[in-house]
Amino acid sequence: MPDFHCRVATASGEIVERTYSADDEAGLRHDLENQDLLVLDLRRTNSLVDQLARMFRLRGSVSARDFLAFNKEFVALIRAGLPILSSLEILTERRKNPAFRRALVDIRERVKGGEALSDAFAAQGGLFPRLYAASLASGERSGELGNVVTRYVEYSTRVLAIQRRVVSALIYPAILLTLSSLLIGLMVFFILPKFNEFLISFNQDLPLITRLVIGFAMLCQRFWHVSLVVLGSSVVSFVVWSRTPGGRAWLDALKLRIPLLGRVLADYAQNRFTRTLATLQAGGIPLVTSIELAGSAVGNVVYERSLVEVANRVREGRSLWESLDQTGLMADITIQMVRVGESTGALVDMLNHASDFTDEEIDARLTRLVALFEPLMLVFMAVIIATMLLSIYLPMFRMYGAAV
Repeated sequence: MPDFHCRVATASGEIVERTYSADDEAGLRHDLENQDLLVLDLRRTNSLVDQLARMFRLRGSVSARDFLAFNKEFVALIRAGLPILSSLEILTERRKNPAFRRALVDIRERVKGGEALSDAFAAQGGLFPRLYAASLASGERSGELGNVVTRYVEYSTRVLAIQRRVVSALIYPAILLTLSSLLIGLMVFFILPKFNEFLISFNQDLPLITRLVIGFAMLCQRFWHVSLVVLGSSVVSFVVWSRTPGGRAWLDALKLRIPLLGRVLADYAQNRFTRTLATLQAGGIPLVTSIELAGSAVGNVVYERSLVEVANRVREGRSLWESLDQTGLMADITIQMVRVGESTGALVDMLNHASDFTDEEIDARLTRLVALFEPLMLVFMAVIIATMLLSIYLPMFRMYGAAV
């Protein structure tokens, strides 16, 4: 009998992860629903092929932009009065992503068989965000599915806007880094080896800097295939390690400690949490469940682990603002806004205000970061190129001086 790893939400709002043994997934899902449990994630364990597929993403993925477009069309069809099944059939035909299309076909069949829409999306594993299934569940219970999807569209639009700003700010530095790497490769593999042959023909002693630079270039040229194998195996090993729980935790902690950039990443993680929490709270999901779901959507293990503790403290009766303050990860302005929101009953509005403020902070920090990185990158390129040119021209100047 196969084992299934299941993540469920109880009627009290608590999220529990357990492993069950069952004949099939459908039967287990039915049994859990009869126990008044909301299934957030259900997947079969002990399958080496499934684990490798998840590790290397062989199943395929759905981009945030495609999923946002789907939800915009979905909410339009729902508000037009079309049944969910008809809406899914129309939207399935318009999807070009094979993985997305297969998932929607499975969702449609599950809904046609009597399964709730939220459960059908949750059954797709990690293909879709868990908070989306939770949002759908709240909409199904309250009868406001269209409003819930609309709120999710607004949330996704704001998150994607932040992502686009981050990517746009890094484009120019990435271009500079790529051009400098190409120029260094051209010098090392083509120009310096030819110049070495030219210098050997004169049979003269070379300056130290010339010997070092040319020696490095000859070493790279002679053992490039070994370097390529070592580099490739290192990259593969790093990717595999980075997807392990320990590797991901270590890398996420390291990212937050990077000068300047770490603060941007911290603001981005905080922004994801506050926006997600506001969206879930606006949908009527219990606070503890919202905190746990929002924490899992942050994308940083350091924040995720701290927010699990926040959820536990809130479950024990502590206030949200005090629990967040004890993590030491949230900005003071966010803590103050959450405190005001809790005391006035306007938590959703204050979370949105905190997110808007963090958006502005991210923009300002990115602007300063790019303004600082560009001259540093230019100085780095200038030093590298000047070193190589000096190694080339210095022996020529010596030969010219000797000839005169």
